[in-house]
Amino acid sequence: MRRAVDDIVGLLGGEARDLRYVEIDIHGVPEFNRRVYAIARTIPFGATLSYGEIAERLGDRMLAREVGQALGQNPMPIIIPCHRVLAAGGKIGGFSAPGGADTKLRLLAIEGAQPGGPTLFDNLPQVAPHRRRA
Repeated sequence: MRRAVDDIVGLLGGEARDLRYVEIDIHGVPEFNRRVYAIARTIPFGATLSYGEIAERLGDRMLAREVGQALGQNPMPIIIPCHRVLAAGGKIGGFSAPGGADTKLRLLAIEGAQPGGPTLFDNLPQVAPHRRRA
């Protein structure tokens, strides 16, 4: 247990950590969701897949919406790294953990992932500075 906690802290500190060794109890979780979670757990630190790509690996690209719904029910974010799953075209998509899409973006930034690829604006702050009105 201590190793897992250390690895989660390391991951949140920007260190590449592989949490696939962490055993999870997903008893009572629907079979489809288990399959989605198994695929999500293979996505390495700093990498992403789309909902459609996971659906494709399940055998039917048309299951992308269902993949999103399964990830929205993820009982163990970070251990099952649903933050590494994006919508089509590199768009962020949803994130049901506390903080929503902002948390997802922060986790991806910590890992050095580039949703949608690098842009001209990578070095700009995510929030515009507050300006006083004259």
